[in-house]
Amino acid sequence: MMAQMLPLLGMTVMPEFVQVEGVNRVLDTVAGVAGARAICTTPSVLEPADEATGAREPPADAGAGGVRTLDRALWGKTALYVRSAPSFTPNRALYTGGLYVPPPDQDLTKREGACVGAFLAACKRAGVETQFQLMAAAPPAYRVQWRQALAEDEPLTAFGVPAPGRVDANLSLASPALRQYMAALIQDLVDQYPDLDAFRFDWPEYPPYAPASLLFDFSPHALAFGQRAGFDVEDMRRQIRALSLDVPAALQLLVDTLGPGGVDEESLARLSLTRFFDYRAALATDHARFLMETVRQASGGRMKVYLQGFPPPLNRLSGFDLAALDGLGAELGVKLYTMHWPMMQRAYGEAIAAAVGMDLLPALDLARRALGFASAPVVSADSVRYPEPDEWHPADDATILAKLKAARVGVTRSPFWALAHGYGPVDDMMRRLAGAFVGAGGRVHMNRYGYLSDEKLQAIGALVRSLG
Repeated sequence: MMAQMLPLLGMTVMPEFVQVEGVNRVLDTVAGVAGARAICTTPSVLEPADEATGAREPPADAGAGGVRTLDRALWGKTALYVRSAPSFTPNRALYTGGLYVPPPDQDLTKREGACVGAFLAACKRAGVETQFQLMAAAPPAYRVQWRQALAEDEPLTAFGVPAPGRVDANLSLASPALRQYMAALIQDLVDQYPDLDAFRFDWPEYPPYAPASLLFDFSPHALAFGQRAGFDVEDMRRQIRALSLDVPAALQLLVDTLGPGGVDEESLARLSLTRFFDYRAALATDHARFLMETVRQASGGRMKVYLQGFPPPLNRLSGFDLAALDGLGAELGVKLYTMHWPMMQRAYGEAIAAAVGMDLLPALDLARRALGFASAPVVSADSVRYPEPDEWHPADDATILAKLKAARVGVTRSPFWALAHGYGPVDDMMRRLAGAFVGAGGRVHMNRYGYLSDEKLQAIGALVRSLG
């Protein structure tokens, strides 16, 4: 298990790199060269495919990230299409009666699946903590490219329809079928992987990538939860509808109340949205509590849980309430995936411009201020885009540190982590990583190995050693 000494570095290593590079090489570079004391992976394996039968790796992030390439080649390529399969044969008895079931094992599972268990065992022998990352609310939950969804489990807007333009695949966090599936999957993985130490749940919230993702969930399951929890869901629905029908007035209220870190409690109060975002936080916290209790029961209390979500102020909008989560017993982290920020800024800026007839440049700058993405004003609309692999990310050091400082205010009992990202040039990646270590108090999880060249891994290792 990971020693509780700072600094601590964790790293996500997708199984396909173990398939291509081998268990020993990956472990030597991640733990030996970079100094990681925890390794996160998934219970899945890959093989090359074509565009018609596979998903892009790395993911295209709703099209905006189509410029993205890997630093470490897979089957000789830094961008390719792949097919996924579970690395294990699901225990079908655990899923009996459920509306969601994992995909069956395949020939790929039989050929390559054993590498995941072998990798976990090697990490365990080396004294490195082992983790599985699961999507918190998107069955089958162990590859982000997959999704199963029944109509009754879709999050709905105040107008009773699914939200358009979403990037995430999350179901309603109140869905009983989702929870039944997650309980079965967690038990299945605990049973099948004895060398596993922890689960890392991604997106235990309503990810606010797109503006339309801000103002739900009014699905039947969520409404029933809200009523049980004491929320006046019909009043909130009326407020959201009124707000949606008078965007210019709502936007002016927002502009008048923006704090230095972006949207804050005064902003939400002026828009009469405080109670609504309390409701979103209650939904997300209840689902996180369910995940915590499920892991505790399935593992007999042996396994740890990590919950990771958006940083302030986005976490207030997504429902990732760090203060409420602080008492659940999980380790908590916020994601500094800074290549996503200009993608989101453009989505919000374009929506603002279209809704109120504003020129795009000031709309993009308003989105920057509202979401707290950078200190410097936007000087060119063309600059707000997904960065190329060799471009520095626009998130400056002050912004990164401010977000981490704001996140840690509500976390007094749980270990706190920053999640940094390896995408981008070496100097910029190291700048962001150094800020993450400082702002998080010494705990950083790096996503992910595929974006880390040997040069980056050596630089990370040197930084970790210098901090120790």
